[in-house]
Amino acid sequence: MSSVTLAADNTAIEGRYPDAAAQPASPVRHGAPVLRRVQGVAAGVFFLAMRIPLHVGVLLFAALVSLAGVTLYLIQAIALRLTRPAGTVAAAALALVSIAGPRQAKADTVGDTSLLQQTTLVFSQQTNLYSFDAPSAGTLSVSLQDWAFPVDLQQLTASILFQDQSWSLTPVAGSQNPEWALSLPISSGGLFDAFVAAEAGTSTFGQFGAYSMSIDFAPASTVPLPPAIDLLLGGIGLLGAVSLLERISQRRNTDVISLA
Repeated sequence: MSSVTLAADNTAIEGRYPDAAAQPASPVRHGAPVLRRVQGVAAGVFFLAMRIPLHVGVLLFAALVSLAGVTLYLIQAIALRLTRPAGTVAAAALALVSIAGPRQAKADTVGDTSLLQQTTLVFSQQTNLYSFDAPSAGTLSVSLQDWAFPVDLQQLTASILFQDQSWSLTPVAGSQNPEWALSLPISSGGLFDAFVAAEAGTSTFGQFGAYSMSIDFAPASTVPLPPAIDLLLGGIGLLGAVSLLERISQRRNTDVISLA
């Protein structure tokens, strides 16, 4: 009885746990670790790419704060030097030399400005009124030219109007096509009008023609700008003078308190 039971047990154990060498080998997956590595590297690169702009912004902000701190430190150091009598006298002397000494005048130059560029076709007889705005005092250069297409205009006159004043254009001698011009100095800016009356010539194609009108503006004078070095030295001298007055006032108050 016992021998039969032991044989059955041995048979059951051998069937449940077969020999490992008899089992087929499981396939080894070599592609999975490589794919995971690639995914990890890509995630790291993406993370760094997202963080780089933030780091650059922080660095720029830190550099700006450092530059502001250095500027404030220099201003404070200069102010402390100016509060001393020797520094105050030197700053006041520099301010006087910069203000009283000769220097080369500098000015901004403003070029000519085109106020009107107009080309008009003329059919039979017609008049036109063009408005333009002069910015300031200066000179208006007005030019009127007949295109002579297809033939010369029979009549072409023009004048500049401003409030109750009027100036007429005069013919220009020696030009290839009929041309009129006017150089008009003005004492102030404002709204001007250009009045043109034209009559077309008669040709085989009909009665029509064309003309062009241009108005340029040149300022009367430029506005001078003070040199930057004079402003700097003048400000330093003024700061030094104020500091000297404050020190004198503090000394007087101290003397009065000590006497009392």
